[in-house]
Amino acid sequence: MAIEKRFFGNLDENTPIYLYKITNAQGASVTLQTLGAGIQSLCMPDRDGNLADVVLGFDDPKLYTDPDYGYQGLTVGRWANRIRDGKFTFHGRECHTPQNQGSWTLHGGGRFSFTPWEVAETGDDYIVFSRFSPDGEDGFPGDFTMTVKYTLTQDNVLRIEYTVNSDVDTVANPTNHAYFNLSGDPNKTVEAHTLQILADAFTETDASQLPTGVLSPVKGTMMDFTQPHPIGDRIDEPFRAVIDGVGYDNNYCLRSRDGSFAPAAVLADPSSGRKMTVVTDLPGLQLYCGGWLSRDYTVGKGDSLVTYRRGVALETQFYPDTVNFPDSFPFWYVKGGVPFTTVTEFRFTADA
Repeated sequence: MAIEKRFFGNLDENTPIYLYKITNAQGASVTLQTLGAGIQSLCMPDRDGNLADVVLGFDDPKLYTDPDYGYQGLTVGRWANRIRDGKFTFHGRECHTPQNQGSWTLHGGGRFSFTPWEVAETGDDYIVFSRFSPDGEDGFPGDFTMTVKYTLTQDNVLRIEYTVNSDVDTVANPTNHAYFNLSGDPNKTVEAHTLQILADAFTETDASQLPTGVLSPVKGTMMDFTQPHPIGDRIDEPFRAVIDGVGYDNNYCLRSRDGSFAPAAVLADPSSGRKMTVVTDLPGLQLYCGGWLSRDYTVGKGDSLVTYRRGVALETQFYPDTVNFPDSFPFWYVKGGVPFTTVTEFRFTADA
């Protein structure tokens, strides 16, 4: 395998964005961008060996920086998901983070996603992106460096390894915000995809979708994906933790919560046979099916548009707002001078 580099476009006259493509011996490939250390395309075979791009995205890098378009494929940091009222206390220090979603913080304020990253290293089958964040940037403590290493294996596994180094104790909750549509068909939503999530509970939320601190069982509710079934089966059922018309945008409490590297979810498209298994060492998984995206957007890659329910995000993470529930939600913070690493894999296969 080898990496191909090409120019993608400019954010402005002084900020070029580049693409790096890794292709394996089977022809599967991932294309990564310096903007937000993000996934721009991911081509995987169906049951007949036909390749198709299975993630949503854009042909113009500037579109990735519009938060209304949903952080397509981008790395999220320092803290993924929500922080209530844009504040938390850590080691006695009160931290104030950007209130970029009403009164609360979403995805750390967006800085990690919407700015270019450095390319720190490349190999035949991997690339490492890096970003430095000074102490106090967006309210978070510590001189903080995050690297994201993407590896594409010969057996169609996309491995993402996040490493954080900080000079002092701090918090971190990195994830990737790819939206998957395994059909590769620009005319299909993900409602016919089957999904299994290895979780027996979810985090309860209030009317603002912020955690209440309560973990509730999925059994007997529309939240239950313990057995695989189509996403669209119950997505529009009325339920206290789901906003009408939006559908799933919820954190699942994975069965493995002790840092073990274990399967978290299995997504499959019956029409193409493509299947993706998510494996992680983190305790949570945010299921989001693009319910906040407009039905009327005309942007995307070619005729594959970024629109309502066209893709499903499976974001491995600590639970939302864990920084305000450190004693009741599973959590391990970054210790100063000690590298913190977390790994997620997306493993692709195809059913006959």
